[in-house]
Amino acid sequence: MAKRKPAVRIDEIRLPALEAGDPADLLPGARLDGLAFEGVEVERIDLSDASVMECSLTGLGADEADLRGARVRDCVISAARLPSLRAGRGDWRDVRIEGARIGSAEMYEMNWGSVHFVDCKITYLNLRGATLRDVAFTRCAIEELDLAEATAQNVVFIGSSVPTLDVQRAQLKAFDLRGADLHRITGLSRLNGTTVSSVQLDLLAPLLAAEFGMVIDDTAPPEIP
Repeated sequence: MAKRKPAVRIDEIRLPALEAGDPADLLPGARLDGLAFEGVEVERIDLSDASVMECSLTGLGADEADLRGARVRDCVISAARLPSLRAGRGDWRDVRIEGARIGSAEMYEMNWGSVHFVDCKITYLNLRGATLRDVAFTRCAIEELDLAEATAQNVVFIGSSVPTLDVQRAQLKAFDLRGADLHRITGLSRLNGTTVSSVQLDLLAPLLAAEFGMVIDDTAPPEIP
């Protein structure tokens, strides 16, 4: 029997030989290409409207990181520690984020293509109004994921936990939740286009019934005299 191919396509990132990057170059509107940054520890990093191409960032630590409007391509971000990340309206393609610890991630109205989060912990991930295509979360813990008004296609969760998920007014297609530990979903009527396991469906049944005004009652109806 032929093995099924995953719907999500995550391209392998193959970085060329990189030059050591200077933390002083991490500035708004910067043009960074083919650089490696290691162990950068600052109070605040501002890469708003920057262009980051074929770079690696390892051990980045900042109380606040601003990547709003940044264009990121073919990059690997490892072991980042960011209590506050603002990256709304950015454009990320072929990006791998591994071992990150993020508090609040404001990533609304972003464009993501072939983005892979691996072994990450995120308290709040705001992807409201974002456009996602070919995105994977592997062994991630996301306390709250906000996808309200987002458009998401070919998204998969593997061995991850997402206690709170909001998909109000979202458009989902090939959105695979089977590998996500779920507890609460807002916007149940928007779950068309998703794949869930039978166990998840059993857990969702009371929520679905409440969403559509159904009453669950296993007692026999009263007899008519």
